[in-house]
Amino acid sequence: MTERLVFVYKSPKKARTYLYVKEKDVFSYVPGGLLDAFGAPQFVMMFALSKHKTLPKVTPEQLEEALSDKGYFLRIDLEQEEDNLLNAERARLGLPPLAHDEIKDFFH
Repeated sequence: MTERLVFVYKSPKKARTYLYVKEKDVFSYVPGGLLDAFGAPQFVMMFALSKHKTLPKVTPEQLEEALSDKGYFLRIDLEQEEDNLLNAERARLGLPPLAHDEIKDFFH
């Protein structure tokens, strides 16, 4: 069995938005509208899926399924952005940062 390689690209238009594809520089699997909104993908890294037991925001099994079924996986880290913006403002005001669980209360 061949090793599943995963190629990761970041969006130049959307902060903390990543596209995982199964072939380097091949985006024919990605819907046109999504690719337009994503912008010209900027290569970040390549990794062997079997060597990772944990991944940010997705399990290795979910990623494998998405790559097999659709040929791509889109990851958007919105929670991180909310955390960073709120804590950046707190730092500007001289306040200590809040933990992720404390921040969730602000957005409900």
